Amino acid sequence: MAAALLLLLVPPVGLLAALAFLARPRAARVPLKGRHVLITGGSSGIGLAMATAAAREGARVSILARNLARLEEARAAIQRESGRGDVGVLAADVRDADAVARALREAGPVDVLVCNHGVFVPEELERQDMEEIKWMVDINLMGTFHLIKAALPAMKARTRETRLPGSIAIMSSQAGQVGIYGYTAYSASKFALRGLGEALQHEVITDNIHVSLIFPPDTETPGLEEEHKRRPELTNIIAGSSGGMKANDVAKKALDGIKSGKFIVPCNFEGAMLAVATAGLSPQSSPVMAFLEVIGAGLMRFAALCFQWNWFSTIESYYAKNKKRE
Repeated sequence: MAAALLLLLVPPVGLLAALAFLARPRAARVPLKGRHVLITGGSSGIGLAMATAAAREGARVSILARNLARLEEARAAIQRESGRGDVGVLAADVRDADAVARALREAGPVDVLVCNHGVFVPEELERQDMEEIKWMVDINLMGTFHLIKAALPAMKARTRETRLPGSIAIMSSQAGQVGIYGYTAYSASKFALRGLGEALQHEVITDNIHVSLIFPPDTETPGLEEEHKRRPELTNIIAGSSGGMKANDVAKKALDGIKSGKFIVPCNFEGAMLAVATAGLSPQSSPVMAFLEVIGAGLMRFAALCFQWNWFSTIESYYAKNKKRE
């Protein structure tokens, strides 16, 4: 109703003009060729796919993960696929701030930092061990703090030196946009990245650094296979309908978003709808996307209520059936 009234009061062209004035930060292109791109979780899955794609575009790539043997295998794969020999490997646990700082010093100044590391163990909060919850938060959230803190001073110096925009990309999840049964701890660790990213963008925009939050759906990686082994049955019923993606497809969407300086980077149609539904007070550099958010907000809220109705109905039905079996 509000969107319809707005269209009556302000013609679309006038609204677009207003949004072009309001949209912040200003749109930017973040080049990869000839620049240093550091990707965590780079030994497999989305991280490896992103590293390979960035190397193909002419970037000097460094990958960081815990297992040196897997990093060496990943380096060989990137070199083979991209034809580039200058691929750096850094073995460190993102939970260890000192180890991360040493790795970043070894790597040298970074132009594009991709915080792609992450772990996920689905389970109802009441049943999940607190050590497992802390493990997820330490890796998914605190590990991201450690990386950004270690990389930021040299990144600021690089943007001043090169006069080119830098990027800090944070890999969240669609579970960082909407909470789902069985994802309580994981969603908390991923929702927190949204607040980190929004506040950080304010702090680094005058240094010509753009923050991107990437929200992939279920992606066909070794991590997803392990996750499915632990998923509660009800989680599979609710989340099973969400379409999975290939790691290479997510990597392409992610890199395209980073290069465009987008703050919110959805990876599929469902993600694009979630981006509009959860836009809130997030930064938006595209007047067209801002227009879709303004006009689509009411419709997306209605769709969200429909989804929630379906999820709650599913939960109630599931528990009612299980009580009958007892």
